Amino acid sequence: MAERRTNPLVDRPAPLGSLLSAAARTLAAELDAGIAAAGFTDVRAAHAPVFQLIEPDGTRQTTLAERAGMTKQAMGELIRHLEQHGYVEVEVDPADRRARLVRLTTRGWAVVDAGIAVVERFDRHLDEIVGSAEVTRLRGTLLRIIGAGSSHAAGLQSAKVTRVE
Repeated sequence: MAERRTNPLVDRPAPLGSLLSAAARTLAAELDAGIAAAGFTDVRAAHAPVFQLIEPDGTRQTTLAERAGMTKQAMGELIRHLEQHGYVEVEVDPADRRARLVRLTTRGWAVVDAGIAVVERFDRHLDEIVGSAEVTRLRGTLLRIIGAGSSHAAGLQSAKVTRVE
């Protein structure tokens, strides 16, 4: 094996994926801290998809999983935790007795309100440090990246990998 004297990654800018992941971790930590400060110590940012994607009259567990881009099993784990702690109730869907309908409880709606307050506070902070126009531009850019991501990922999966030795 050839010995390298330098690492070609040292002088490159940080990869965007790494920066986006770090930003996501920062936002998740802010959400966790804000929700805990509001008295909800058993809810984490990982539970956010349930709160963000559920309809006021309830939503099927499989629909929540599809909307979140998660497996049914992963969504089921989130829902079980939230049900055990009183944030959601799960019942048989009257329209299809094989399906489970998930509804937020009063405690669940209180977490939604607390989460909105945390996000609004953080959004104001971002406006202050980078400017509201830049935040709006960043939001649009990220949405374009997300929207284009699936075709790019599919292209990478179908590309031939050539190993150079």
